[in-house]
Amino acid sequence: MAQGRDPLRVGVLGEDAESDLQSTSLADRFEVVRADDLAALVSAHVDLALLSTTPEGAPALAEALSRMAHAPPAVILVNTGAGEHPHSSVVSAIVQAKEQWEKAFDAIVDPVAILDRSGIVARANRGLAEVLGLPFEEVVRAPYAELLGPPLAPSLDPIADSLRDGEPRTHEARFGKLPGLHQVTTSPYRNDAGEVQGVVVIIKDVTSEKEQQERLLRAARLADVGLLAGGVAHEINTPLASIALRAESLLKAAQSPDLLAVPAFKNFPRYLKTIDEEIFRCKKIIGGLLEFSRVRKLEARAVDLNALAERAHDLVGHQLKLKQVALDLKLAPRLPLIHGDDSQLRQALVALLMNALDASSAGGHIEVATRRDGEDGVVLSVTDDGTGIPPENLDRIFNPFFTTKPVGQGTGLGLAMCHGIVASHGGDIRVESKPGSGTCMSLLFPATASPPGAS
Repeated sequence: MAQGRDPLRVGVLGEDAESDLQSTSLADRFEVVRADDLAALVSAHVDLALLSTTPEGAPALAEALSRMAHAPPAVILVNTGAGEHPHSSVVSAIVQAKEQWEKAFDAIVDPVAILDRSGIVARANRGLAEVLGLPFEEVVRAPYAELLGPPLAPSLDPIADSLRDGEPRTHEARFGKLPGLHQVTTSPYRNDAGEVQGVVVIIKDVTSEKEQQERLLRAARLADVGLLAGGVAHEINTPLASIALRAESLLKAAQSPDLLAVPAFKNFPRYLKTIDEEIFRCKKIIGGLLEFSRVRKLEARAVDLNALAERAHDLVGHQLKLKQVALDLKLAPRLPLIHGDDSQLRQALVALLMNALDASSAGGHIEVATRRDGEDGVVLSVTDDGTGIPPENLDRIFNPFFTTKPVGQGTGLGLAMCHGIVASHGGDIRVESKPGSGTCMSLLFPATASPPGAS
């Protein structure tokens, strides 16, 4: 029996001595299927057919076999009645070659399938069955479209395109029943006449690689924007301070009874007050830019995320009461400590809490939770039941200046700053969100110290 696969199914047709001999010699290694006629043998879905016949019946049997769709590989044994048939050694060689081919095929880590011209899986390796979570026997002879599900981008199905035009392709695609993002490589194969007979499909999961690329690109963008923002902020800060000083002086002068008595100056105090307010809003944005661009040395020490969550809860408690939003803490006991800067981590957590609060309506609920992540990691998550994030915005929320808040209510720097802080601690941020159902922001950190109270 071949290791790692089901027993090879060998179909035997013929009632003479040769077929009996083959049945006996193969039965201890393979699953032998006897059939009374060729149609029954083909419908039994065997892996190899041994057809024993007389010299007179061989041509007709070969012709009938060629006309049958989905016929298995077959060997016709012409029985001359001269004892052991010379084809027996050929059959053994074919069986051994098939075993070796299957072992090599199954050794390929990435899922591989050989499709016929109608998209039916003619051959597949174990990797395909495993990634689909299906028994191997349910994968072979099934339509690929049913196995993988519909492409999530309807216009992008490289398999269907290659079956249609016979051109090889390599594209990234997502399918309904195939988790993650995959690189799909299609290689059509042809007969001697050049007609496409099917496609060899190799499917490689590139989800983690793409996420890593996105993190690297985001980090590079943040670094570049940080340098630019710092320079611009310093250049703007000085003239803005001068404007603010003169606006304040004008606002005081506008309170003069003599000026108030002049009709043309009637609206000056209101205009100057608006100018003053907008200047301070600009200064707040510049302050955020400077904070975002500032490279601060980590004052690292052992940090208890449970204690951090409790302090952050106290800091935003007043805003929670004003908006009538409840906040619950679900903190894992004996949580391992992390190595980090307590003030920076608190700043990141408060930014997430304020984002969750902005997304929540009166009567809403926010949950801050901690938990272990395997043996050497911890997770701090902030979950709300607010408006959620549209799918098209999920890849942009950490970009500087990107915000979905109304004008004047957000600078788009909070999450960018939060991402930078978490990254500087060797951590990562995971986002799960569904419009109308809320958002969960999870901060993942490596654990580097024992939990409080551990011996």
